[in-house]
Amino acid sequence: MSETRDKRRRTDLDLFVLALIDSGISTPYEFQKAAGLSPGATIPALQRLLEAGFVRQGKSGARRRTDHSITPAGRKFLKNGWRSLIEDGPSGDLDADLRVALLVLWAGGKRQLATDFLQQSALKKLESIEWLQAEEENSSVSSLADWYARLRSSSTKALLKAESAAALKLAKGLPARLPAKAARTKSVAKP
Repeated sequence: MSETRDKRRRTDLDLFVLALIDSGISTPYEFQKAAGLSPGATIPALQRLLEAGFVRQGKSGARRRTDHSITPAGRKFLKNGWRSLIEDGPSGDLDADLRVALLVLWAGGKRQLATDFLQQSALKKLESIEWLQAEEENSSVSSLADWYARLRSSSTKALLKAESAAALKLAKGLPARLPAKAARTKSVAKP
């Protein structure tokens, strides 16, 4: 798997889907129902994981839902794949950064790594706000397009501030560990 920005985002999603499968959630429908992941994101992720040999596809069941299971290669990827994402730092996409922080905990990494990662995500968002502010101060507002750009910039700054605050709050609330696999699997409701 390549390390371009788009591929990096795919890697965190692929690893998260593997963790969900490891937890007992194994169909695109369950990914959507339990974790809020869209089939449009998870089906391509499952295809990449199948092609890489990280998951096996079971037989089609009720309503043509197909279960997936993790392979030994997938388990190894899940155990170690998150490390490069931590080393590369936050992506700037809050969903992706939340997945990475949870992957750290899932794989048995230290809570402090996940907390630091989310705090870095928050700081990255604040830096983006500073950049937008500087851009806004250097632009004049003389046309409809300029006003629209200024309003979009203000909207983006507000969203970045909110995401930054959320990331900081979530970092403080991370558990030391995620529940054991057996407990997680029991809590998953099958359709």
